[in-house]
Amino acid sequence: MNVKERVLLIAETKGISKTEFFKEVQLSYANFKGGQKNTALSSDAMVAILSKHPDISPAWLLMGEGTMMRKDERNVVSAPPAETAPATAEGLGIYRQLVNALEQTVKAQEKTIQSLEGQVSLLQRK
Repeated sequence: MNVKERVLLIAETKGISKTEFFKEVQLSYANFKGGQKNTALSSDAMVAILSKHPDISPAWLLMGEGTMMRKDERNVVSAPPAETAPATAEGLGIYRQLVNALEQTVKAQEKTIQSLEGQVSLLQRK
């Protein structure tokens, strides 16, 4: 299951219509259908989702690790806008997880790009 499939699962699990869910996090549902479902999700989109749904585990959303819902809702950090976000240990941990997940995505995309460039080279020779 990729990140976008996990996002869709959040809406389904919470019983929120997809239209309402994506309106709430200011994303387009079209980016979660068809071939677009297999493209990367921006860090801004992930932060928006985690800000609107702080009960969702960042590790689950980003990497599919653990359970969808945080176990102890008392430790939930609601991320304020970046300009005013306090540098709490838990807040920094969430952002580190996000950075690590995005770095993994970038590495995977670099491999895909190299593969596609190789295919283009082969096609150009024909």
